[in-house]
Amino acid sequence: MATQAPLDGVRVITIGGAWAGRVAAMLMADQGADVIDVRRPDHPAHAVDPMLDRGKRVVTLDLKSDDGRERAQSLAADADIVIENMRPGAADRLGLNYDNLTAANAGLVYLSLPGFAPGDVNEDAAAWEGVIDATVGIYTDINMAKSVLGGRPLYTAIPMASAYGGVHGALGAILALLHARRTGLGQRLVVPLADAVMSAMALLAAKFDGQPQRYNYPPIDTVMLDVALPVIRQFAERLAPDHAASLRAYLADFRPPTFGDYPCADGRRVFVNATDHVYQTRALLQAIGVLDQLVAEGMVVASPYTKDDGNNLISAGSMSPETRKRVRDLVGKRLMTRNARDWELTLRDLNVPVTVVQTSEEWLSRQPLKEGGVVTDLADPQYGQTRQAGRFLSVEGKAIASPELSPRQDAGAEIDWRAPGIEKPTPAVGEAQTAILEGVRVLDLSNVIAGPAAGRTLAEFGAEVIRIDNPAPLAGPRMTMWFGLDVNQGKRAVILDLKSEAGRAAFARLVESADVVLHNFLDRSAESLGISHDQLAAINPAIISCQISAWGGPDGGPLKDDPAFDPVLQAATGIMSRFGSPDAPVMHAVASCVDYITGFTATLGIAQALLARDLGRGGAAVRTSLAMGAQLVQFPFMIDHDGVTQGAEPSGQDALGEGAHCRLYQASDGWAFVACAFDSVAELAAALGADGRGEDAIAAAVSGKTIEALAAALADVAGAGAVRVSSLEQVRRMRTIDVDATSPVALNGGSVVLVRFDHPGGVTATLPLQTWHRSDVTPVRRLWPAPWPGADTRGVLGELGYSDDEIDDLFASGAATDHWPAMDAYLPG
Repeated sequence: MATQAPLDGVRVITIGGAWAGRVAAMLMADQGADVIDVRRPDHPAHAVDPMLDRGKRVVTLDLKSDDGRERAQSLAADADIVIENMRPGAADRLGLNYDNLTAANAGLVYLSLPGFAPGDVNEDAAAWEGVIDATVGIYTDINMAKSVLGGRPLYTAIPMASAYGGVHGALGAILALLHARRTGLGQRLVVPLADAVMSAMALLAAKFDGQPQRYNYPPIDTVMLDVALPVIRQFAERLAPDHAASLRAYLADFRPPTFGDYPCADGRRVFVNATDHVYQTRALLQAIGVLDQLVAEGMVVASPYTKDDGNNLISAGSMSPETRKRVRDLVGKRLMTRNARDWELTLRDLNVPVTVVQTSEEWLSRQPLKEGGVVTDLADPQYGQTRQAGRFLSVEGKAIASPELSPRQDAGAEIDWRAPGIEKPTPAVGEAQTAILEGVRVLDLSNVIAGPAAGRTLAEFGAEVIRIDNPAPLAGPRMTMWFGLDVNQGKRAVILDLKSEAGRAAFARLVESADVVLHNFLDRSAESLGISHDQLAAINPAIISCQISAWGGPDGGPLKDDPAFDPVLQAATGIMSRFGSPDAPVMHAVASCVDYITGFTATLGIAQALLARDLGRGGAAVRTSLAMGAQLVQFPFMIDHDGVTQGAEPSGQDALGEGAHCRLYQASDGWAFVACAFDSVAELAAALGADGRGEDAIAAAVSGKTIEALAAALADVAGAGAVRVSSLEQVRRMRTIDVDATSPVALNGGSVVLVRFDHPGGVTATLPLQTWHRSDVTPVRRLWPAPWPGADTRGVLGELGYSDDEIDDLFASGAATDHWPAMDAYLPG
């Protein structure tokens, strides 16, 4: 059967050369969209251009000239999707705004990617990456020690605003196009980059008052965490070095012993992530030869859901300090007996999540990744052969296939669309406002964060999402219940035993009525449970399945069946080496780096598959992985060619910024991020009254001014700005509103909203509201709180046609249940 690309026939034009828009367009070009990227004549080249521009046709137009502006307007008027990523007001001045373009194209999807939402206090600020990140806690809370102890902010070169903004922009645009396909109605979708970053920070920004101590991060006594340490943070920058060192050592005592990096015999380090997991923790301790010794010393191996005396090796959060130290010492001594790569191979064979700590350059050079398409070689017209991240997701079916990657093309000004755009009906008068995915049923069998975040996002767009758990969880309550307070919102909850014949039969009935099945099982486990794509398609040929693996690429590869979590991929892909160093790697927060972006990328793949199915291309299997998410979030560094200088970016725990023009500076009333174009640093220095253009000179000038005075001084320097560096604690204090658990919430006219409500599980929850997709035509919906596991089992089985007696029989046999027996509280203490 002839196949088509998922987005074959979709016309996309990008206007404005900022990274977020280019990432969004790349993710569409990778799936066959016809992408025309309009560039201004003075567009600065970057080493990552061969990846961001792959599959696109790049045209240089002077939008200040009549001819250039008219050509861009003509292309945009015939597009399906316009991506606008310019300074506020620029599109209006060029006649490339939504109202102008939709006068003759009612079905146009117009994606805007401003730095901040309309009405935000920073709406008119120069939206440099660092300016955005400074306002939402990136520089204060990504490092765990700084989030707890305070101190000066810390710069990270990971472009989280652009990466997350690009993924959310692509997702929103594809779903809006699906809506236009059905109704004829286009829309203007706004994805503020500050809000997009908050989607990554959800579990860092979250606060659950009343939670047991084991869920504190780190698991410090709540009084110490909420009373003493906030006082210390106020004076953190005045602490003597020995006092600061003592506090860091105090925090280190709470580090889970089976989670973190350890030195090995060859001087390299391995990162292990085998905590709070019934199988993985035991397998690690047994493989390195310390389990029997620890048990002989009085420690136990028990369910992480049961109460213990602080001696349960599986439950890191409830361990006593003495147990943690003893286990950590033994693990460290054993790992020092062999080389790092030996341990990696040995432990992965036992399904223990582990990796050698690597740089990005090492990652790109690994042959197993090339074999799976995780990284790929692509010839570029400027740089020749390049090594770069592979296609970030794959969509494959009987009549659909993601295309091979192709290099960028430089096109002349006479460029035109290759084929007709997507057909859309004439909009009906008084078209009712409905959620985009209303009527779509999703079965979510995933766990931890990436997969559940994808399911929650589909629910936000209107899908009915049924979460399906097994009767005996392997992961502890932190990974299932605490994480779930965020990522399981808006779902119904069912427990089925897919290893039983009766449980499989009930699941098959669900599949018959479903549109999407989402999971993060490895291939062999999926096959054994009956949820591989071929098995699902045999039940429902139109099904869209989505698998999130750890290491898999578009072609699978030899590592596709190895397990991992977010921090393992941070260590493997160079994120930890960049944020710290190869000898002293530092985690770039939990979940906020890799997990969430992988989940949102999976959602994008599902959206593309839904659109393709709507276009008559049938069901499909969608695949992505944590490895692809880890590359996407650090996209500027996932490329190697003759024009790349490896390791040139700011790195380490002393980084302040990219240089004098783009850096953290200490003002008289706090820390600020000051930014301008590289070639405008002389103007910036002059505006501030600095004695020179260097960092020291500008720092001296900044130190004598308030942040308000800084911003005023830079108001007349084109593209320059200064904003106050905010912590997540400050963001919560300024942006949180009290609501009940399910009431709708109107956006406050600015970026970032958090809601505080009483959760039925017994805590007062503060969580970010979904503000990263803003539309007047298809607004996302407020979700109900995450339910107890199994809370809806009986109701869902009844809807499938089971009688009360049949449901009782399923419960009696263990094929279905409405709770986890080991769990006596929503957040077990």
